[in-house]
Amino acid sequence: MKKLWLISSFLFISFLPPAGLRGAAPGSDKEFLDLVGRQTFNYFLENTNPENGLVSDKASNFRAPDFRYSPASVAGVGFGLASLAAGVERGWIGKQDAGRLVKTTLRFFLEKMETEHGFFYHFVDMETGKRVWNCELSSIDTALFLSGALTAAAYFGDEEISSLAEKLYRRADWQWMADGGDLLSGGWKPESGFLSYKWHQYDESSVMYILALGSPTFPLKSGSWKAVKRVIGRYKGHELIASPPLFTHQFSHVFIDFRGKSDGYADYFLNSVEATLANRRFCMDNSKLFKSYGKNSWGLTASIGPDGYNAYGAPPGPASHDGTVAPSAAAASIVFTPKLSIAALRHFYGTHGGKLWGRYGFSDSFNLDRNFFAEDAYAINQGPALLMLENFRSGLIWKLFMSRPETLKGMKAAGFGGKYVKLNRKELPFLPSAVYSLDKRPSIKAPEKPEGLSAGELGPGSRVWKKNSVKIKLSGKHISSGRNMQPGYGAETFLTADTARLYAKIEVKDSDIVSKSPDAVMYNDDSIEIYIDSLNNKFAWDGADDYQIILSPGSGGTMRMLEMLHPAETAGKLELLDYKVGDDGYSAVISIDRAAFGIGKSAIGFSVAAHNIDSRKPSDAKYNWFFLTPAVYLGELSVGEGK
Repeated sequence: MKKLWLISSFLFISFLPPAGLRGAAPGSDKEFLDLVGRQTFNYFLENTNPENGLVSDKASNFRAPDFRYSPASVAGVGFGLASLAAGVERGWIGKQDAGRLVKTTLRFFLEKMETEHGFFYHFVDMETGKRVWNCELSSIDTALFLSGALTAAAYFGDEEISSLAEKLYRRADWQWMADGGDLLSGGWKPESGFLSYKWHQYDESSVMYILALGSPTFPLKSGSWKAVKRVIGRYKGHELIASPPLFTHQFSHVFIDFRGKSDGYADYFLNSVEATLANRRFCMDNSKLFKSYGKNSWGLTASIGPDGYNAYGAPPGPASHDGTVAPSAAAASIVFTPKLSIAALRHFYGTHGGKLWGRYGFSDSFNLDRNFFAEDAYAINQGPALLMLENFRSGLIWKLFMSRPETLKGMKAAGFGGKYVKLNRKELPFLPSAVYSLDKRPSIKAPEKPEGLSAGELGPGSRVWKKNSVKIKLSGKHISSGRNMQPGYGAETFLTADTARLYAKIEVKDSDIVSKSPDAVMYNDDSIEIYIDSLNNKFAWDGADDYQIILSPGSGGTMRMLEMLHPAETAGKLELLDYKVGDDGYSAVISIDRAAFGIGKSAIGFSVAAHNIDSRKPSDAKYNWFFLTPAVYLGELSVGEGK
């Protein structure tokens, strides 16, 4: 395979400083942003295969490029195609060379890439374009690729480029990807068909739905746009259609200029402004807990972290965070919060540049509490950062994509151009959601009766639950995701113990019990989950000391119970002592062997969660007492002598 960085006759590569070295930040914002943009653009110069246009999903930010390091990302190719327009405008690459690369890319996708109904696989081999990792045929990655292709076609004004881009776009069968419904599927696999996940809520999929609505060959009906759920949330005065990771408020905005536009639901540009401000506010609020966070150090989005790749995010909605900050999150929000984003980028460069700044500008992320600085940069974060910088400076990518007739058709079908509404509080539901933080980690103590408890003392109506137990009550303030539409729903868990066992009584008020899933996934039905981290050292799904107990009503008034993580090891150590399933809810009493589950005298990690799903009303809500992700901390439980 030829190496792009060695072919000086093919592309002009700007000078790259040695990995990890940097000079002082330029004094003016214009010069500083030019530095950040130029260095970020180098990702797509050095990590694009000139023979087919495929772009590496990730690349080391401190070593020479290696096409064997990573497969290609189809979404990354889309961002790369659009970045070539910015590169030409900034003088980082010649227009003829850039146009040649665009043609090579589009020809390869049209003639040689594996495809089904015009859609492409999420990850493919850098040389052959063949599917890797048994990944899905991805609807969103294909949409981002097509967005880049149409943007490039609008910029270069070349007949062949325009023809290739339009053929690729016309080939995408959005009706097939909708699988007979209004909502697009997350993807398709030849082994199993369509994924169960649908693009059902407001997130990065907006540009995909606009493309699908604007399709000249396989358009979706306008009802698909209306079928997407939009739920309003609020955090510290910032009210918006919630979607916690920042990239979900950025990807579509890379291409679509939503400024001053509304579909009757919202002004999505202003929505992203509020999302960015809420994200920054949340980091500031947790700055005493995590060293990486601060007024100029913020940005929670999908990125690599010390424990792997995570969709980090901030409220409103379930916050998933562990102190990891992604510079691309602030960079890609520069159109929403210019001064704050520039201040953050200057902070990252000036404070952490030696560890964070490399061949392609900023590495993906860092976490000071874990002494973690990402080695790599990722195409799907470098691309939006670069393109939003260009939109901020010139509006170029917006102008190009918004000039496309397909875009205009899709926007009209979605309802843009009608009555302007900043945020439709009358029509869109408001969903309060729990916001958890380590400094508010709750702790409870279950009473212990040293001489032991008899079966007769543990019936649902026994005095022990009233006089000698501790209670966890889940209510609306504990909703972590979803929406509950059943007014009377509620769940309580009572805990007591003797020297050998921990006992739990659950009582759930639920007038619409749903039980339709197999036992292995009973948590998808109405259920209660009990999480135990016996070493109190963070819960992990494969942790030897971590347990997940599920209780869920079964058919015919039965009760199902299973320890999900270590069922063989805990068999016979977990007992269902009593239960009742009725029209008004369900209850159960269980016995947990303390030795088998590692419940000693020391505090353990502990949490109770409840799932309410209804058949008569659109309820699908998850409640939890305390569950902080992705470094999963639970609340604390200790066992001590009772009264």
